[in-house]
Amino acid sequence: MSYIYRTNVPNTVFDTYLKDLGYAELKVLLVVIRQTYGWKDTRTNSYKRWDWISQQFFVKKTGLSQRAVSSAIAKLIEKQLILVKNEHNKVLYRASERQREAKLYFSCTLETQSCEVKGTKPVKKLHTTIIKHTKMYCEGSSQGMKRIRFPK
Repeated sequence: MSYIYRTNVPNTVFDTYLKDLGYAELKVLLVVIRQTYGWKDTRTNSYKRWDWISQQFFVKKTGLSQRAVSSAIAKLIEKQLILVKNEHNKVLYRASERQREAKLYFSCTLETQSCEVKGTKPVKKLHTTIIKHTKMYCEGSSQGMKRIRFPK
């Protein structure tokens, strides 16, 4: 693996997920991206898919506490932005599983985060509530309901 002086961050981080990521989550995600997409095999011209990253490495690189790092990892797994596996290639989803492992390997899943690849369907229409005209409210303006009056 050779060192790359720049790391390409997938556009979906900025276009889709940035508004939903917390401060710690973004920092941890960027470390995972750096440790995977930031290293390239010159023979195959491909990036690292997985990398072993210790808890202390996250703490050192992000400046966060161990608790904040653990919480951010759990949220990123829940949001399906990263995957974590052990030495036996078993993907670990719960914090209790990760605590018992000596080495954890991290991977960023942003390459395949599109509706076409995941096969997700558009959201179905839900039932709507119909409000009938009653004496409780009046529509005196073009902006809809002005005031709701409840009987005493």
